[in-house]
Amino acid sequence: MPNPTKTSAGQIYYQTYQTIKKTPVVYLPFLIFAVFEIIAVALVYLFPRMPFVLVCGPIIRTFWGERFLHYPINFLLLPKLAALSRMFLSVILGSLLTGMAVAIVYKKNYKTAFKKYISLFLIVLIITGLFYLTVKIIGLCLNKYFMAGHLKLLFLGPRIWLGPILTTINLVTALLVQSIFVYAIPEVILNEENPIKCIGASFVFFKKHTVLTLILVGLPMLIYLPVVVLNYNTAFLIYRIFPEVILFLALSGAIISSLIIDPAITISTALLYLKSKEK
Repeated sequence: MPNPTKTSAGQIYYQTYQTIKKTPVVYLPFLIFAVFEIIAVALVYLFPRMPFVLVCGPIIRTFWGERFLHYPINFLLLPKLAALSRMFLSVILGSLLTGMAVAIVYKKNYKTAFKKYISLFLIVLIITGLFYLTVKIIGLCLNKYFMAGHLKLLFLGPRIWLGPILTTINLVTALLVQSIFVYAIPEVILNEENPIKCIGASFVFFKKHTVLTLILVGLPMLIYLPVVVLNYNTAFLIYRIFPEVILFLALSGAIISSLIIDPAITISTALLYLKSKEK
């Protein structure tokens, strides 16, 4: 007998495919974001070079050190800077473009997103800030624990905890945060403009559809796992292959995130939210 949860997820993904097929303009906001993210990655790559180093050099020296401005060590910092630039773009531009995509799914005028931009901006800012702070706190706690002289935590040493385990924790955190708040933007487009009420509505809806939401958000995120694994081995790739492969990896990650993962998550969850509201 088929699992109803899996069947429902399959139906939602089929509707997502049909939505993109019948209304290809819904894909345009994601294409626009992809272009901006690729440009951002290219700029990050150029940070150590003139004339960008005049502005970005002092910032990199202050937070990470002089060595990250020199080849090939600069490539060790590139994935982190690319991730930070994506966060910034997601708040400033992604909030608007996601709202436009959801409006198109709901057969509303895309200008609805412009009218509600402040609410969209605040929602994405709160969600991004919450994720960033959670990840930072977990990382700082682990660092502090091992710097205090402890050699092991639950039978494992710092190399394991601050490496693959911390990466896994960050992925799980991203999955949970996005799953809990993914319905806030559909709520803004459909009804409310109050960001706090929309976030609350998203949390309530997530509680009612926890498993299905985790599937709809989690399955597309699995596509990004190879990029995460390769980013974790940045030093190995730089010294065993060639440093520029990190730039290729960052560009590939931007394309995968913007053109595959984001559309799959945004459209599928928006359809689930609308379907439940109609019922």
